[in-house]
Amino acid sequence: MVVTILIVASICPISSAETNSQKLLFEENGDAPGKLWGPGEISEEWQIVSPDNSTTIGTFSLNDSVDVFAVNISSTNWTMVGFWVSNNDSVSISLQRLNQSTWSIVEFANIEEGELGLNNGLHAIRLERIGSLDEEIEYRFTLENMGSFDGEERFVDLAGMFTPFYVFMGAILILPLVIVLWWNRDDLMPSGKDDDGELVENERYILNALRERFSSYEGEMRREEMNLALSVLGDGSWNSVSEELGVPEIRYFTENLDICAWRFEESSRSFLIGIRTGTSSWEMAAIRIFSPLGEVTVIRSVVPEMVFQDDEVFIGNLEEGVTTFIQIEMLGNPPVVNMHISGLVDGKPVAAVPTHSIELEEE
Repeated sequence: MVVTILIVASICPISSAETNSQKLLFEENGDAPGKLWGPGEISEEWQIVSPDNSTTIGTFSLNDSVDVFAVNISSTNWTMVGFWVSNNDSVSISLQRLNQSTWSIVEFANIEEGELGLNNGLHAIRLERIGSLDEEIEYRFTLENMGSFDGEERFVDLAGMFTPFYVFMGAILILPLVIVLWWNRDDLMPSGKDDDGELVENERYILNALRERFSSYEGEMRREEMNLALSVLGDGSWNSVSEELGVPEIRYFTENLDICAWRFEESSRSFLIGIRTGTSSWEMAAIRIFSPLGEVTVIRSVVPEMVFQDDEVFIGNLEEGVTTFIQIEMLGNPPVVNMHISGLVDGKPVAAVPTHSIELEEE
């Protein structure tokens, strides 16, 4: 009696282990197909494995590179299935969710993702050999049931819940900047009334002084005063000069250069020439005063001091977006004069002659 009980007790665990082994472990039945099943019912050729924590053992025979198994999801809800290949770098695996009417692939995941949500029905596991086909390879893959979920609520966009938070934090972060801008509003947005009025009056005073000095050139002290006055005008006084002196007698305007010449009634042979550069700088700029009729033209003086010879003044380099004023006094009695402007713009030589000339009165 005791021997019988011991025999029964020893047989029971073995039977249980065999039952669990049959439930968890599958073996490839023949050679698994290398492609998905087509329209219609799946045949017995494709082996169906369980997604519930099962392991399947298969083999790639010689010249066999792809095996496809079927996975049956019986739950009415979606099931998250995890998958992997055990200790084999020569085999890759992917899980494919199929359309249950056409059996086309709707979504798939490879070993990097390691999991995929599947709806009720049949889906596919695809294993592929990596490397040479000249040897037999055994593989072992495992499927794990990671739980079910409602497919319609798989992804929920909660971004709208954070909109008030974003607005609040944005206002908090920008508030210090608004305060700083308010404190410095006078510096950032000046009214322009008093300062502009004072600037215009100063420029008018300088221009009136220049009129007097251009009409009667006297001594070194006068030259220093004119140098200072012209340098002051060069600091952005283009509009004031144009308003005060009126329409220039010569103007040449392009994208890269705006040059004007004004002449004072008291001195017909003294010119105020304004040069304003545009989007490009000028190198080795020069102005030549010549007579279109062939009369000899000679420059007597240039303020501020620049190199000049005969009828040409060498200005030098002009940076982009700057304004420069110079005064040129001439010798000789040509009845008509014009200007010729030359220099290098972006490394290319540029030369231009305004279409209009200045008619000089006989002195």
